[in-house]
Amino acid sequence: GVTGVANAETVMLAQDDFVGISFWLVSMACLAATVFFFLERSSVPAGWRVSMTVAGLVTGIAFVHYMYMRDVWIMTGDSPTVYRYIDWLITVPLLMLEFYFVLSAVNKADSGIFWRLMLGTLVMLVGGYLGEAGYINATLGFIIGMAGWVYILYEVFSGEAGKRAAKSGNKSLVTAFGAMRMIVTVGW
Repeated sequence: GVTGVANAETVMLAQDDFVGISFWLVSMACLAATVFFFLERSSVPAGWRVSMTVAGLVTGIAFVHYMYMRDVWIMTGDSPTVYRYIDWLITVPLLMLEFYFVLSAVNKADSGIFWRLMLGTLVMLVGGYLGEAGYINATLGFIIGMAGWVYILYEVFSGEAGKRAAKSGNKSLVTAFGAMRMIVTVGW
């Protein structure tokens, strides 16, 4: 065992550690969102409950990973690249599934939407990881990753997913889909 004093010296977050603080801030936001999604799940119409569950899973998984990544950062001072990509390999496909479930909450959505979004996700994540981890040229990895991201943006803005959302005539769907598009466009 490590004593409390030694433990405090190795895992305390410095007040001027903006990377560590950002991991902490994101962790707490994810925890709050997870609690919100699971508590509010029963207060939405039945068609939206799966979407609320998936949202809670995404933020819950991200909470656990970002807490771990914060600790890795504090202990090593290095960016936990592999752990970020492990998190993204779980949460980003769930987010793409979320687009499908939001569309399905209002009308039947074609599963091809999910699979096209999944393809873009895999290209984005694999390209980005290979470049960032040094397995391929960083610029090439960036270009491959960006191509996957642009493909996702195309699908949710102009592709079948975007067209179905726009034509749905459902205000809740349009609002939810628009918010998710902004997260993928600006947040990523």
